[in-house]
Amino acid sequence: MTLYHVVDLQSGEDTIPCDVESCAHNSESCPAVSTDVPAYHPLVLNDTTLVVISVKSDFSQIGAVDSSPDGSVSLSYHSKVLLMDRDCQNRRVLTDLDGINLFWDATQIYTDDDFLYCAGSENNVYNIYRISLSDGSITNLTERFSDSQFMMGVVGRDFVLQQEDLTYPDPSADVATDGWPETTGTKSHVLLNADTCETRVLKSYSSDECNLDLLDASVVDGQYYTVDRAAGTLSTVDPDTGEEHLITDQLPTADRDDHSADYLIEANLNGWLIFYNQPIIVNAETGEVRQRIDLPENLWNGYGHQPQIFLQLKDRLLVDCRYEPYTRTDIAEDGAPFTTQTEQMYLGLISIDDFLNGIPDYTEVCKGPY
Repeated sequence: MTLYHVVDLQSGEDTIPCDVESCAHNSESCPAVSTDVPAYHPLVLNDTTLVVISVKSDFSQIGAVDSSPDGSVSLSYHSKVLLMDRDCQNRRVLTDLDGINLFWDATQIYTDDDFLYCAGSENNVYNIYRISLSDGSITNLTERFSDSQFMMGVVGRDFVLQQEDLTYPDPSADVATDGWPETTGTKSHVLLNADTCETRVLKSYSSDECNLDLLDASVVDGQYYTVDRAAGTLSTVDPDTGEEHLITDQLPTADRDDHSADYLIEANLNGWLIFYNQPIIVNAETGEVRQRIDLPENLWNGYGHQPQIFLQLKDRLLVDCRYEPYTRTDIAEDGAPFTTQTEQMYLGLISIDDFLNGIPDYTEVCKGPY
């Protein structure tokens, strides 16, 4: 059972969208309750509508059917796409998809005025699906596009997908003695047009040039960025010509095989590129590099991290601002309850200026998803 809440990010008010008098909010007679399990977090489709993806899988096939040569078992899936009003009411099914496993990750779902674009899999093959918002009809955009691995983001009307032609190392290698084994071959980031399904290569990487297990490429706000960690360069790639444009050559450098280094970009805030795990920020226009001013670390179950950006609201950000210990109760497979000592996330708003300047002036609004 899923119980929906609506949180006003201005006031912090947390309400259950139910207008039934004396409702206990514990059955489907409550308009804020969904029994589609699992039903993932609602995502904003437009000014009036939310979208929810529900995926059910049949795990009884494990041990009951022959596995593939690689040892995997092809599970059966059933996905459902539901729409509802912004108050979580008036729920209706847009489409039922038997045999398809839609991914619910918000980074894998896009929309325009006419369609919903979702990543998913069918018969263990990764696909991009286009779903009509008017009648729920579905088109597989990657039907003629083999070996796509995952969606990195969107540039204009093109999806950025990764294709691989790889030889994997011997899994029995001794890392302590021989070092970390390296994958050889090529990885290509390919543009797939949402309207024509035409594809073209944006940028290819070879194991002769870099460690393919440690590619440093990101798509942020419709822009593709690539990092050469050994040279300390950050560049963009023109999607029309493939030409690279250098932004800066002043990034901290790292060895091509350094698994502790991470150059993925988290966000573009007022023109400054923020990295998940680099001590600098970079101006996307001028190439200026500055030392990042950290906020006080959040401690979750003993591990420290900088506040994570969940949402950008014009000049403010929704981030995790603190954690508090609590005891969570879950239900085991045999139906018996058990408890876990963990920490509850709390979300807060902070201005972009304060975030960039390390000033922890939060307006706490609600509990987080865990």
